[in-house]
Amino acid sequence: MPSIRGKVYGGYLVLAVAVGIFATLAAADLRFLEKRVQEGFAITTFQASVLELRRHEKNYFLYRSRGEGAIQLALARESAAHLRERLDSREIRAAIAESEIQALTATLDRYRALLAKATPLDRELRAVGQEILQHGEQLAERERTTLATAVRDSRQMLLWAAVVLVVVALVCGRMLYRAVGRPLQALEHQLEPLARGEFRAFSMVSRDREIVSFTQALNRMLDELDLRRRQLMQSEKLASLGTLASGVAHELNNPLGNISSAAQILLEDVARLPAAVQEGMRGWLAQIDDEARRAHHIVRTVLDYSRHSAHGIESVSLRAALDRSLILLNPCLPEEDSVSIDMAADIRVDADPRHLQQVFINLIQNSFDAGARQVRIAAAVPAALDWPPRGSVALGKPVPTAPAALIRITDDGSGIGAEEIGKVFDPFYTTRPPGEGTGLGLYVVGEIVQDLGGGIAVSSAPASGTRFSIWLPCRREAQP
Repeated sequence: MPSIRGKVYGGYLVLAVAVGIFATLAAADLRFLEKRVQEGFAITTFQASVLELRRHEKNYFLYRSRGEGAIQLALARESAAHLRERLDSREIRAAIAESEIQALTATLDRYRALLAKATPLDRELRAVGQEILQHGEQLAERERTTLATAVRDSRQMLLWAAVVLVVVALVCGRMLYRAVGRPLQALEHQLEPLARGEFRAFSMVSRDREIVSFTQALNRMLDELDLRRRQLMQSEKLASLGTLASGVAHELNNPLGNISSAAQILLEDVARLPAAVQEGMRGWLAQIDDEARRAHHIVRTVLDYSRHSAHGIESVSLRAALDRSLILLNPCLPEEDSVSIDMAADIRVDADPRHLQQVFINLIQNSFDAGARQVRIAAAVPAALDWPPRGSVALGKPVPTAPAALIRITDDGSGIGAEEIGKVFDPFYTTRPPGEGTGLGLYVVGEIVQDLGGGIAVSSAPASGTRFSIWLPCRREAQP
């Protein structure tokens, strides 16, 4: 996976290489100019020596009549010897072609031969000296032109190198902006709904490792904030419901008990009435007593579910808890084999036995109340935790690295609609007719599973049945 750090390092590396190439070219160009300057200095010195030679030659012709010609001739010979030495220098040979050096050497040797005579011929000496001077001036002029051209070329080369360096820097900056600036701007735009209290998941705006990690961390934070917000709303709702339920229970329990007691007393007294009247009276009184008991049960259920009770957590056998639940449910099952079980006997979870039985009873009873004819229960301890299941409504947040048992309860009922499935774990939500349910069964199941550190998810579709998936921790190692 690419990373911003790698792109930054890569950009700086490209820029450093470009600067290094620019510095190398500049150093090489300066070295070339230095060499040309040294050659130009050598040519200038050579030309000065030629002028010095011609000056001694001129003095020879001027002062010869005074008897000083021998001195000037000696000086001319000495200058010619120095000029011959300079012609053999490395700088002169680097600046002049070999053919020119040979021609100039031959001319200089001829001039030295004339100077070696006691009385050299004036015309011939002047002609050879003039030839040497012309050679020196041509070399100096050519060297000046070459040096000017080299300076101009160097200036152009350095200018183009600077332009290329600026372009490389701009390209690197553009790449860094696209790698860092744009993703951060996109994340900034996605943060605006969060400031308004809208918890929307952040989309991936870059494949760079740092941006991906940052986006995933933000999404985890949003999930946690949304979970805490919903838990806070649920707690506030439950606190209000608990207060209301406690008051209602205390206010209704006594009248309901009095109604039930009065109905039972009347049932005992109805035996003294005529037989024709007893049958009708007994039916009405029995119905009054049953409805009073049912109302009392509903009130007691609301009161119990509005407050949490602490129970001990222990290692519980899933199969044993399920078997005890089925014994209690047996009178309500539509058929003897309406519940099929696929569960190893050695699977154990950390739970309260009574709460675990309540989970099984509520889920199985809910399936049959929804019209199911067959319920399948399977359990296993998978190697990896897949949470939450795709296409499901989930509660809780199991620890991915902790061992957990996966329990699936699947029925063939009428299923749950898309507009209803998100409300199944809400307290007092029910699709059953008024008076036939409290809407607390699945809510209690969700609370129990979350209190145990597990999670529960439901997936369903109309006419396709319903599946509840439960993850319960099994941290303890226990023998079956």
